[in-house]
Amino acid sequence: MDRDSTTDITRASGKVWWLLPPAAALLYPYAIRALYESGRLIHQATGLSYAAAWLMVVASAGLTYGVVAASIGVAHLLARQELTSPSALLARRLAHLAIASPSLFVLIGVLSYLLHSANGDYVFWWILWLGVLAAIAWGMRFDSAAKPAFTSIPAPSWLRVAHGISALLIVLIFLALHLFNHASAALSLELNETMMKSLRTWYRSVLVQPVLVTLMLFQVASGVTLLWRATAARSDLYRTLQTSTGALLTAFIVSHLNAVFILGRAVTEVDTNFLWASGAPVGLLPDAWNVRLIPHCSLGPWFVITHIGLGLRIILLGHGVLPAVANRVAWGVCALGAAAALTITVAQLRVHGAG
Repeated sequence: MDRDSTTDITRASGKVWWLLPPAAALLYPYAIRALYESGRLIHQATGLSYAAAWLMVVASAGLTYGVVAASIGVAHLLARQELTSPSALLARRLAHLAIASPSLFVLIGVLSYLLHSANGDYVFWWILWLGVLAAIAWGMRFDSAAKPAFTSIPAPSWLRVAHGISALLIVLIFLALHLFNHASAALSLELNETMMKSLRTWYRSVLVQPVLVTLMLFQVASGVTLLWRATAARSDLYRTLQTSTGALLTAFIVSHLNAVFILGRAVTEVDTNFLWASGAPVGLLPDAWNVRLIPHCSLGPWFVITHIGLGLRIILLGHGVLPAVANRVAWGVCALGAAAALTITVAQLRVHGAG
């Protein structure tokens, strides 16, 4: 082995941790499968085995959500580096793709169903993440010299303002009401159904719904552009959390629009209500396909509220608010999002044999 080859291998060995997000994403479907299998054990367990089954649920849930957490961690470490390179930038952006794994896996699963491909989602998933692993590994070995990272690569100001205004309109027109409606299912499914029918006269009207869908699509397009710019700049934890939540939300919006408008309304022609989103009549945890909706539907509400809080933090800082105060506001909104997501997820997991 010549000296150049040895140098390439040595250089690459110090960057093996770059492979963690795609490797974790590659195994994500099997963490989901473990969550399903542990859920089956709960229904079959008695006595001490019941406690063991719950431990397995907690462990498999940790593995499932750990894919997102580990990917955020790697993205943050790459964002903090003072020196960067094209391969480091690629690894950072692909770490954000891994963060979106829960919603991507749901989107690919629905597309596979629509294409009548029984195992197409797993096949595509393996091709996707093996390709990502190969791309990062190749870049690690033949990386060019690192250069000082940019401190900021601002997107056009009009795009950032438009993205924020669009997000505010979505919150006011739909999102706040929609999440509150979902949370009401924790009290009563009947209350949830009554409230939903009332709210639909507003956000499903012939005037509001086209505007809402247009705003959603604009959020996706503008969000991808902003994410691309932001991940090319050095950033702190707050900025990384903003890009990370944005990455998952991009996949979540596309997946949700596809599931509601194409799968729900056009193909299966079902009422896309709370019971539908909760996998009725089987439920989420007891079904091998539906179980993938648990991280998708829990991280979606949490991350959208957190993303809003992080955006609010930037606005507060821009208006002269002390960083300590702005940071507390962001973490407070994040905690609110976690509480809302937990409430909605518990309500969904309680749906069994309904519909």
